[in-house]
Amino acid sequence: MGEAAPRTERLLAIIELQNAIAGAGMNGDEVMRFVTERAAGLIGAGGAVCELVEGDDDIVGRAAFGSAKPQLGTRRSQKSSPAGKCVASRKPYRDEAGGGIYVPILHGEYAVGALGVSAAEKAPFTDEDIETLRLLAPIVSIALHRTRSYPQPRRDNTHDALTGLLNRRAFEERVEVELARRTRYGQSFSLAVLDLDGFNTANDRFGEAAGDELLRSIATIMNKHTRVMDAAFRLGGDEFAILMPGTALDGAKTFTERCRQYVNEARLCEGTVTASFGVVEAAEKETFAELTERAEAALKDDKKSRRA
Repeated sequence: MGEAAPRTERLLAIIELQNAIAGAGMNGDEVMRFVTERAAGLIGAGGAVCELVEGDDDIVGRAAFGSAKPQLGTRRSQKSSPAGKCVASRKPYRDEAGGGIYVPILHGEYAVGALGVSAAEKAPFTDEDIETLRLLAPIVSIALHRTRSYPQPRRDNTHDALTGLLNRRAFEERVEVELARRTRYGQSFSLAVLDLDGFNTANDRFGEAAGDELLRSIATIMNKHTRVMDAAFRLGGDEFAILMPGTALDGAKTFTERCRQYVNEARLCEGTVTASFGVVEAAEKETFAELTERAEAALKDDKKSRRA
């Protein structure tokens, strides 16, 4: 390991870190990256990683620094990963085999992820190192909570029965929340709408059961590749949407192009079904109707450009 900072210096650095985050108005992703880098420096670790729970059994590296960079974007089962074991116990976890320590990132009574550091060479971490991580983890939790502070109504009122994605009702509510946040705090966000080209023909050719399975496959792709603070929706039929808080237009377009590639690689219904996307970033004082109208117009433009 590198040289760890003394205890007093660590505490002062954490306070400065909180002030810097508050002053810069960082989004959840930026906070995770910032905290992860500082965790490695304060403890003198070779690497650091922030992993978040996604789906029923997965945990995904969403920020990584130093020797832990290969874990960025890596999806693992909670049961087989040190971070997952930390989440399951909701307590600090020592990975003696890998020379790492992890603390849970708690949101209320739930563990939504884990913050961990690893040694450049196998060496023992101290209780003070664990305490440092425990002071840093809530900074991540607060940032994620601020991004995802939505009401939690009954699941059957807000989720699509076939795909398990959020439904149109939830979509309208979430977009209104983000628009209000955009007006009040200047919090940027982007919206992507998509539909499936060739879906109706494939449904007729392969049957409704195959069509339903295709829609579930799209939902799986969306759930797998969206961030923990994003929200994926099925609006009806073969229409879907992705809400991306804290994401500017260029980042949203990069993400949707990757999604397009994932859909193509899945070769749905023998490759006869592809996806078109309309991507927009919310403008200041824009209404729900104006935002969704722009997104639909962008979707039409995308379809035209792909036919050309």
